[in-house]
Amino acid sequence: MNKKALVREYAQKHRYFFLFQIARDTGLSKEILWNYLSQLKAEKVIFDAGYGCYSIVAKSFKLPTIEREQDIAQFIKREFPLVTDFVVWDTKALQSFYHHTQTHHITFVEVEKDLLSSVYDKLYLKFKNVLKENRSKAFFKVFDVARNPVVVRGLVSRSPRDGHVPVLEKILIDMFMDLEKYNYIGRSDYLEIWRELIQEYRMDIRIIHSYSKRRKCLEGVLSQLVEIKESYGVEFCQLLKEVGKPL
Repeated sequence: MNKKALVREYAQKHRYFFLFQIARDTGLSKEILWNYLSQLKAEKVIFDAGYGCYSIVAKSFKLPTIEREQDIAQFIKREFPLVTDFVVWDTKALQSFYHHTQTHHITFVEVEKDLLSSVYDKLYLKFKNVLKENRSKAFFKVFDVARNPVVVRGLVSRSPRDGHVPVLEKILIDMFMDLEKYNYIGRSDYLEIWRELIQEYRMDIRIIHSYSKRRKCLEGVLSQLVEIKESYGVEFCQLLKEVGKPL
């Protein structure tokens, strides 16, 4: 078997793998592997998954279009033409993965902290049930998801996104941070979302790792993912633990 065929065979046996893993397991040098892996990427045999990680999973999840989030994004662009650093997303985006039917939803509007009050004031006059997030216990105690509110809150620096739409991995980490605050999703549904996404779609390891570290919840997310006992879940969880090791 030639070296490229060896690399191809290795890749096809692993949903995800790091460069250092294939170097260790095949005995090939990293320089040779970079060349063959680049060729296999060009041939769409493998795909980039961030941080020197590759995957044979071709399909990536595309967030559905939610009308209210689009309306709000357009409104902010119109009212604040100089503001470019904001994201808008709706908890409806992943409702197809919920084990339980989602009857209510929240649209989150995340902007830089010094703009919170200005954006909130404008949205409050235009849309229904607009709230400005307050981290006090009193805010969450009276929070009513049944009103399908719009919640304006601070944007985490360097939030990964495509334009004004956050990427899937950011949403998953933000949802984890919301578990103890908002009641739009339970832990069982949260785990189910991860389970189905990992099984069907390619995830960006770099974004999951770096953003969860920034939000100081990597260990908490891992504590959830270890509950996915299927082989693909175990592999994915181990992969996240391996991030940061030298290539």
